[in-house]
Amino acid sequence: MQIVGRGAELAELAAAWDRAKAGEPQLAVVWGRRRVGKTYLLTHFAQGKRSVYFTATRQDADERQLRRFAEAVREQLGGEVADLAPSTFPSWEAALRFLAGLARIEPLLIVLDEAPRLTGGHADFADTVSAVWENHVRDQRLMLVLSGSAVALMEQMLGPQGGLHRRAGVERRMDPFPVLDARAFQPDLPPADFLQAYAACGGYPLHLMRWSAERSTEENLQEMAFTPGGLLLRDAPDILSEDLDWRGGYERVLTAMAGGARRRSRIAGRAQQRIDYTLDRLRRAGYVQVIRALGTSGSTDPLYEIADDYLAYWFAVLRDDADLIDGGQGAAVRQRTWGRWQTHVARVFESAAREHAQRLVANGTLPGDTIIGRWWKDETVEIDVLGLTGDQPALVGECRWQTKPLTQRDLADLRRRAAHLPSPGQAGLIFAFWARGSADESLAAHPEVRTFTPADILGTG
Repeated sequence: MQIVGRGAELAELAAAWDRAKAGEPQLAVVWGRRRVGKTYLLTHFAQGKRSVYFTATRQDADERQLRRFAEAVREQLGGEVADLAPSTFPSWEAALRFLAGLARIEPLLIVLDEAPRLTGGHADFADTVSAVWENHVRDQRLMLVLSGSAVALMEQMLGPQGGLHRRAGVERRMDPFPVLDARAFQPDLPPADFLQAYAACGGYPLHLMRWSAERSTEENLQEMAFTPGGLLLRDAPDILSEDLDWRGGYERVLTAMAGGARRRSRIAGRAQQRIDYTLDRLRRAGYVQVIRALGTSGSTDPLYEIADDYLAYWFAVLRDDADLIDGGQGAAVRQRTWGRWQTHVARVFESAAREHAQRLVANGTLPGDTIIGRWWKDETVEIDVLGLTGDQPALVGECRWQTKPLTQRDLADLRRRAAHLPSPGQAGLIFAFWARGSADESLAAHPEVRTFTPADILGTG
């Protein structure tokens, strides 16, 4: 069983297991959206250990969950509990106390996957765990891992009012892979093709592994997004349903943002509702990110964007036409929405360019105290990539997903926008282009100009 990435998560869990084996009980909490690889990671971690792995099911009564859990204990621990384990447990407190007793001599790993489902989605299961941990767990060789896909609820359990507040020795949130790490799932795709795969799949391992390097981008999209039951078509509602109650208008807000509304007033206008609570919960759960202009000279009005590239794709391209796709008209929908797809890919490309600029700082190409971000002034001028050293601009960058070559005209336009910024320092200003297409030879005559390709972004150039 091979794990791609997640080295930090595995190392943290392994260190906790070593402490548990030494008689220091460990409580670990691992959470994140569906499809990010939590179950795959924890199943891999449990291999070769004396362990019980249990996945809670939706909308099951406690009685059924407890009976299923007792069955899992008997099946996975086998003969050693044949005369000890009951056919069911009267409560989760009794179940956890029983397991703590089994860890007095030999180390025991317990994984409760989708733990918030164990008490109907309420946080009181965390109170039960906390009470058992405080009153009945002392020096057992026990490691208990709680995992869940309901991000907001898991963070509520860990928060100041939650039952697990400051109880867990390991608190690890798993998010979709960033673009550079996700490259490991499709190392043979040409760089520009991989960026398109990432724009559709986001950093979700299963999505990326289903993308075929033998097919074109269009063929992969047709198979995975524009065919009834396609993985990319059906996964977004499942991911969102773990965490969001649609009665709060979350779908309308996310749809408005995917349609291009980035400022609070415009999001509220398109969603036709009050959005303060909704937007704040989406932000806290990691579905929405707040973007502020870098430095002091830009706009003070923040922008709001969908933080998950796959979900942004689903809302921008697939959501409104899902019924048509399910009705067999996916090929026509794909052609009709091609412009929206290209706009989405360009946004993902721009984000990847900023990540690349941060690596230029890390490797010494740019001064070590340079901060990378975005900049805009009201709605008059916008800069895709800005690098500030102190309060002075060190780099001004433009991202171009189109394949047409860069020209002197593009440089002149970037200079014009840079004129809205404070004056650069003595080192001068670097003008950078991240482009899918080539650059006109005339740009080579400008020593302050840098051009980067998709291969450079992915570290293969």
